[in-house]
Amino acid sequence: MLARPRILFVCCHLRWPPISRGRRRELELLRRVGERFDVHVLVVSKTPADDYENAAQLSRLCVAAEVFAASPQASYGYAAQAGAPQVFRHRCPAATRRVAELLQRGDLDLIHVEGFYLMQHVPPEVEVPVLLVEQNIEYDLARQRSATSPDDDVLVGMIETEIAELRSCEQATRVATVTADDRQLVTEMTGSQEVSVVPDGADHVPMLRVLREKAEVGHPGEPVLALVANFAYSPNVDAALFLCHEVLPLMRARIPEVNVWLVGNAPPPAVRALAAERIRVTGTVEDVLPFLDAADAIACPLRIGGGIKVKVIEALRRGKAVISTSVGAQGLPSAAREALLIADDAGSFADRAVALLGDPARRLRQERRAAAAAAHLPTWDQAAASLIDLYRELLERDRVGPRRSRLSLAPQAGHVQPATERVATRERQLTIRRDPVADTQLPVEVEGVARRGSLAASGKRLAAGLDDPAA
Repeated sequence: MLARPRILFVCCHLRWPPISRGRRRELELLRRVGERFDVHVLVVSKTPADDYENAAQLSRLCVAAEVFAASPQASYGYAAQAGAPQVFRHRCPAATRRVAELLQRGDLDLIHVEGFYLMQHVPPEVEVPVLLVEQNIEYDLARQRSATSPDDDVLVGMIETEIAELRSCEQATRVATVTADDRQLVTEMTGSQEVSVVPDGADHVPMLRVLREKAEVGHPGEPVLALVANFAYSPNVDAALFLCHEVLPLMRARIPEVNVWLVGNAPPPAVRALAAERIRVTGTVEDVLPFLDAADAIACPLRIGGGIKVKVIEALRRGKAVISTSVGAQGLPSAAREALLIADDAGSFADRAVALLGDPARRLRQERRAAAAAAHLPTWDQAAASLIDLYRELLERDRVGPRRSRLSLAPQAGHVQPATERVATRERQLTIRRDPVADTQLPVEVEGVARRGSLAASGKRLAAGLDDPAA
C-alpha cells in the first residue's frame, strides 16, 4: 500500500472550538483533507493555554497536533522582514526549530502555511513545495487603516506589512486566496499569474431555520438588529462602534424602541462599554444560530476588511435580511451580493435598517432573496476539493521535475516585475527615516496615503501590532 502524502499545516490557532471564521475554515478543510493526506498540525498560538486544552479534539482528524506559544520577545526565525507587526507577534524559536527538525528527518512532502506572518518558521530554501494561503491580504487591511489614521506608526506598519507579505509570496511555491477579489490583488502586487483560490464553504450552517421561541435568547418583543462577529478582530470592533455611535441614533429618531444585539466572541472593553438600555453585548455564546434566527435583521457595518465575511454567509444561509456595507459584501458571489441591502454611510445604513424593521412584508421579500442566494454558495466539500487538487498539483510537480522554490516573480528581460520593484521602493521609504533623532520630515506617499512624517520604527507599535483577521 502506498504511503499517504505528509502535509505540515502551520497555523496561528487551533481549529477547535470553531469560534471565528479562520478556525471554522481550517476545521472544515481538515475534516476532509485528513481523509486523503497525513496532516501534521503545528500551531503558533497567542492563546496557548486554551489551545493546549483543546488539542485532543483534533486527534481523530490529523496524525499530530502540536501547540507552541508565540513569544514576541524572542529572537527572530528566518524572517528578514521582522519589523512587520504580525511577524513580530508570531515569533516562536521552538516552532522554527520543530519545522527544521521535521524537514531534516524527511517527514514532510508539502508545507501549507496559513498566513504570511508564519512563513518566518519555514527555511528560505526547502526541498518540498510550500503553499501559502492568505485568508486576508494583510497589507490591504493595513492600507485601509492608514488611509484614515493620522498616526505615522500605522503608516510604517503598513509599509512593513507589504514588504513582509511580498517576500513571503516570493518564498512560496504557490499562493492561494479565499476570494477571486483577493486573487486579483495578489496578482497585481506580485506580477504572478499563478495564484489560486480555495473558497470558504457555507454548509456548516443548515439552511432550514429552526422555529424557536424567541424568548429562548431573551428577545425583548421589540425590533432587533443584530451584529454577529468575532470581536477579537479589530475591524469588527470598529463596526460595532460605528453601528452604535453613528447609525443607531439615526434609527432611534424613527424607531425609538429598536434594540441592537452585539453577539460574539471576545468583546474588548470598547465593545463591552456599549452595553446599555436596548444595546445587548452577549460575549461568547455556545451557538450563534438562535440569535441569528431571533433577530429581525442582521447588520454587517464593516468599514475595514478583506476576504469573505463568514457571518454574512451564515445569515444568508438562515434566510435573514442583511444590511451591509460594500466592505461587508466583498468576496461574495454576485448573486449573494444582490441579496444584501448595501449602504456605506450612517444615514443610508439607518434608512435601510428602518425600512426593514418597520415593514414586515419588505423584510420577508428580502429574506426570500437571501435564502435563494444561499443555495448557490460553495460547500465545504467544494472548498476542500480545490485545496486537495492544489496539493496534488504541487506534489506532482515536485515529483516529475525540479521544484521551483519561489513563486514566479523574477524580472523578465527588459523590465522589473511589480513585487521586486515594490519591495525596493518600500525599503527605501523605511531606510530614509529610520534615524529617530533626525528632525527632517519627508513626504510619504503609499497607495493613496500621503502625509509628512518620520518613518522611525516604534517599539510600542511593534508590541501592539495590528489585530489578526484570522484570530
